[in-house]
Amino acid sequence: MIPLRVHNVIDYVAAMALVLAPAVFGFADVFAARNVFLILGAALFGYSLFTDYYYSIAKTIPLKTHMGLDVANGVALMVSPWLFGYVNAIRGGDLAVHFIFGLAVIGLVTFTDKRQLGMSGAQTTSDENRIRKIA
Repeated sequence: MIPLRVHNVIDYVAAMALVLAPAVFGFADVFAARNVFLILGAALFGYSLFTDYYYSIAKTIPLKTHMGLDVANGVALMVSPWLFGYVNAIRGGDLAVHFIFGLAVIGLVTFTDKRQLGMSGAQTTSDENRIRKIA
């Protein structure tokens, strides 16, 4: 199982990877494909900053919601070439990039240890911080 702290760090790395992927893999010239990766990368970074886990600036989004958004991002990456009509504008390898990133995001959710703080509903990281301040 992937510890929640590791998931937290991977979220920020994945967000950056999504933003950079169109340039790195050579499909930045396909407007819709580039924008899907840019928007989903920025969204991942944004909601990670506000998730109730270790490395965020505000702990307002529950972890269950965050995990749901991760899965939605993964699915969106995989279906976007057909959904936005650019499947014929990209090469097969570029289509594979969509699937690899999408499956990686879903895999991260699947293999993250959800018994940790926040996921069980018993205690959140912000509860843990309040407990530390009181003690």
